[in-house]
Amino acid sequence: MSAALTQGAHSKGPAGAPSLAQAADSDLAAERDRLHAAVLALCTSAARVDVAQVVRDVTTMALSLTRADVALFAPAEATGLDLPRVCFQQPLVATAPTLADVPALAEVLWRGEPVRLDDLDEVGQGANAAPAELPQRARAEGAARDGLSTGLPAGQAPATQLRSWLGVPVKARYGETLGALFVGGSQPQAFGQRETELAQALAAYLGGRFDNLSLSLERAHVAGALQQTLLPPALPEIAGLDVAARYRPAKTVARVGGDFYDMFELGEGAWGLIVGDVSGVGPEAASLTGVARYGARAVASGEHSPAELLQQLNDTLFRLRLREKFCTLIYAQLRLEDGKVVLALANGGHPYPFVLRSDGKVEEVAVRGMLLGAFEELELEQRELCLGPGDLVVFYTDGVIEAHGGSEGFFGAEGLSQVLSASAGASAGSVARNIERAVLDHQAGGARDDVAVVVVRNPGTAGMVPGPG
Repeated sequence: MSAALTQGAHSKGPAGAPSLAQAADSDLAAERDRLHAAVLALCTSAARVDVAQVVRDVTTMALSLTRADVALFAPAEATGLDLPRVCFQQPLVATAPTLADVPALAEVLWRGEPVRLDDLDEVGQGANAAPAELPQRARAEGAARDGLSTGLPAGQAPATQLRSWLGVPVKARYGETLGALFVGGSQPQAFGQRETELAQALAAYLGGRFDNLSLSLERAHVAGALQQTLLPPALPEIAGLDVAARYRPAKTVARVGGDFYDMFELGEGAWGLIVGDVSGVGPEAASLTGVARYGARAVASGEHSPAELLQQLNDTLFRLRLREKFCTLIYAQLRLEDGKVVLALANGGHPYPFVLRSDGKVEEVAVRGMLLGAFEELELEQRELCLGPGDLVVFYTDGVIEAHGGSEGFFGAEGLSQVLSASAGASAGSVARNIERAVLDHQAGGARDDVAVVVVRNPGTAGMVPGPG
């Protein structure tokens, strides 16, 4: 092509009007911007866990990418998901219909097949209509007109009537229809193969997101139920002792944490207490948590010292070899003697407990020992601790001291000590809540790891009557 011709192709027409080439360039730029916005929106939507917002995102994309005048999502009944009905439309467009008004569109939900209405003014004559659609479309003509041509309030410009419709089912992985995505246009034959493929792709994306969100919710429910089996429903009420616990799972969907605790009767006037943490998360961690918790109960039923119990539990865990999972656990035997609470402690690699004395003094109780399940032979230390009237001891998991507050660093033993110093004279329940609140505040309200806290306080009551097992 000559330079003159090339220049002429980009020149303006009569009276300065843009040339066809410039108009084409403008259309391409607009299309590129529309696709760019859709890709960004799709990437953002992929990270969402709010199902209603995902529906809104996709419906908005359908409106833009197909250049429709109306786009709406209608949920099917009994999907198991709380799916909203969402509609977006251009200004001065008629109110979108209910599916009861347009049986031909409702077919998408109950038949699970796409429907395209090329022109409602020629219902039943569209060249693209599938034979099975024609009877429904013929019956729908009057209702469709009523449902699609609702005007704006009095005094406003008349609403544009919708003449073309395209509906595609949104299906789950196994074929169940969860809803349908519809687009409507004011011009006849507004939607061709390109728009059909775009709508089907968006519906497929939406179905996949529904599947994944449903699976995440189901896993979260299962994880929550499983986690509850790994924790006692409630700590026993023990005469002469003030006992409380707090448990806060990490904010992660479908996560089974490894923190656990338990308290059980050993015999008349004696109780066993365990607080532990299993490495990792998920089913394998849960299985090891179950073995550790119930294994400790089983071993404690015999006459074993705390160190002997940890050694036997270690033998059990070591033999299981659950993909090199391991466990930290602290075990205490409690008994009341002359108004004092006496604890015998052994520690399998767990964070050291803290004691808060009645005068406000805070002490860290160093009880050394190796974690369980990693080594065949253990080196364990056993210590005895005495709580006078008003004293208390705090057991906790590493989610407390390893809570990270960004620029403030770790909560640490120092943060725990400060909370205890400010809690002198408080009940076991108040101290446990104070610790939990301080840890959450340190992390701006979100627990990044499971947090478990158990507080045992000597309220000063003489005599100890055995509580329930």
